[in-house]
Amino acid sequence: MEEFSSLYVPPKGSHKGENGKALIVAGGRRYHGAAVFCILGARRFADLIYFMPGEKDEKLLFAVSQVPEAIVVDGYPEADCVLAGPGIGDARLDLGKMKRKYGKIILDGDALKQVEPKELEGCLITPHEGEFKRLFGLDGSPEHVRAMAEKWKCTILKKGMVDVISDGKKIVLVKGGNAGMTKGGSGDVLAGLLCALYAKNDAMTAALAASRANKRAGELLFKENGYAYCASDVAEKLPEAVKWR
Repeated sequence: MEEFSSLYVPPKGSHKGENGKALIVAGGRRYHGAAVFCILGARRFADLIYFMPGEKDEKLLFAVSQVPEAIVVDGYPEADCVLAGPGIGDARLDLGKMKRKYGKIILDGDALKQVEPKELEGCLITPHEGEFKRLFGLDGSPEHVRAMAEKWKCTILKKGMVDVISDGKKIVLVKGGNAGMTKGGSGDVLAGLLCALYAKNDAMTAALAASRANKRAGELLFKENGYAYCASDVAEKLPEAVKWR
C-alpha cells in the first residue's frame, strides 16, 4: 500500500538499537492500561522500547512488567523518539528538558492539557476533536489543522472517523476503521505505533503510516469478529496491517 511504501526498512547486517529506540512516558496511578497499550503498539516496530512512568506507582510498574519488551527507566535514556502523555493524569512533564535532549517528541493525551500552543514547535501532536478545540479554540477541520500546524510549527495528527494529518504545508486525510475502534486504549495503541515509526521516519511519513495501519487493523478485525474486538486485538493485528515494501 502506498501509505507504507516510504517507511524505513531495517537493512541487512544491522544491530540491536540501530532500527529505532523509542521512549514512552505514560501511565499513572489511575491509568495503568494506557502505558501497556502504548508499549503493545510499539514493540514490533522498534528495536528497543524504554518506559518511564508518568507517576511512580507499583501497580503500574507491575502491569508494564508483564510486557517483556519494555525496559523500565527512571531517567532519560538515549532514544530516537519520545512519546509523552498517555494516561499520566495530573503528573507534570518536563517538556523543556525533553526538547533539549530529544529531536523527536510526540505529545498525546494528558500532555495536551499541560501545554500552550507556543510550546508545540517541533512536536508531533495527536489530539482528538475535543483536545484540538481546547488547545486552539477551533474545530478540527482539515484547513484548521493545516493552519494551526503552520502557525505553531508542529505536525498534527487529528484523530477521528477521518484522521487529518498536516505539517502546515500538506494535508492528508485518512479514512477507514469502524465503530469497534471506540474501545478504550485504541488511541494509545496508535500513539505507541506512531512513536516506533517516527523513530526512523519523518513526521508525516510516520503519521500517515500509523494512522492507516491502526484503521486497517480495525478493518481486519471487523471481518473476523464484527465489533467484538478490543485495543489489545488492534495491537496484535498491526503486523498484518502494515504492508512493508
